[in-house]
Amino acid sequence: MKRPLALIILLFCLLAASCDRQSATDLGQFVNDSTVRLEIDGATVFRYTANDCQLAFNEGRAEFRAFTDTMLDYFVLTLDRIPETPGTRVNASLIWSSGSGEKERKNITLDAKRIKGDIIWLCDDSRRNAVVVRVLE
Repeated sequence: MKRPLALIILLFCLLAASCDRQSATDLGQFVNDSTVRLEIDGATVFRYTANDCQLAFNEGRAEFRAFTDTMLDYFVLTLDRIPETPGTRVNASLIWSSGSGEKERKNITLDAKRIKGDIIWLCDDSRRNAVVVRVLE
């Protein structure tokens, strides 16, 4: 009786460990793709495409918005300030659309992993919140 229970527990632990590894953004791939997008728990939940999306930026509020032309899919990132150099840590709030309604994460700390021209790559330490935004002028 103890052996099947131990095997079930071991299987559960292995499954939990493999799921946890896949729920984080791969930083190597993340910083090499300049597409504006939002990744939550390792999955891309919004990806900008020029043919059917719009971008908006409010410098005074340090707010980035990306949304489809239908306004059904979107994300809004609000920062406490715009990072100017890689390594800068900023406080942020995220709101995004999902199949089950609007979701949000508040009071998260993001690191500017890369800044190139008007593109900023931001990710938290857990790599569960990752976003690429464009500063519009």
